[in-house]
Amino acid sequence: MIIEVLKPWVDFGLLVLILMVQVIVYPSFTYYSKIDLVQWHQTYTPRITAIVAPLMMTQVAMHAYTLLFDFSYVEIVQTVLIVAVWLITFIYFVPLHQKIEARQNNTTDLKNLISYNWLRTIIWFLIVLFNLTEL
Repeated sequence: MIIEVLKPWVDFGLLVLILMVQVIVYPSFTYYSKIDLVQWHQTYTPRITAIVAPLMMTQVAMHAYTLLFDFSYVEIVQTVLIVAVWLITFIYFVPLHQKIEARQNNTTDLKNLISYNWLRTIIWFLIVLFNLTEL
């Protein structure tokens, strides 16, 4: 089935994307002045969202489908990990990005953006690893 082929690639694509954000994008935020960061952030955010949002929604849809129609314990674990990424994103990352937009961020917020993002990076790595168990 096509979902079985595409699902690991979408998961891997999200891992590569989060690694780029973790190693390149978020650390670069610390080099901007507050005003320059806001200007860059206003350009960066819609662009990265246009890439990330469809991938994340596709990931949710494919894992939900697999959970319903090709049930496995690995799929349960992956789905829980995906839900965790979404929760972490909305609980921690959306507010941090809103602080940047409002020019209310400080150096600690930018460091937290980098350090907290390791959790999402590790989770996506685990999701990809679980795909390997199903090969």
